[in-house]
Amino acid sequence: MKHTNEIQTILAAVFAINRTSEHEDKDIALVLDYAFRRLFGSNTNLLTLACIGKTKEQILPEVTQLLERNTRYKQYLEEYK
Repeated sequence: MKHTNEIQTILAAVFAINRTSEHEDKDIALVLDYAFRRLFGSNTNLLTLACIGKTKEQILPEVTQLLERNTRYKQYLEEYK
């Protein structure tokens, strides 16, 4: 697998977007929580606290910054958008 070092950041971004009040899907949340526990030996408590009460518009700048710092997501957007 290529770029497996980006998996945790990508999952954190999906988790944050999913946890916004208007987008939360319980099934996605369970799968992501399972992934964090099984793949990284961690839980999602701190991520959950960072998302409480935020809308998608409020969380997206933070998610974008996280992705730009730890992945090649910005490059991907430039190439495929």
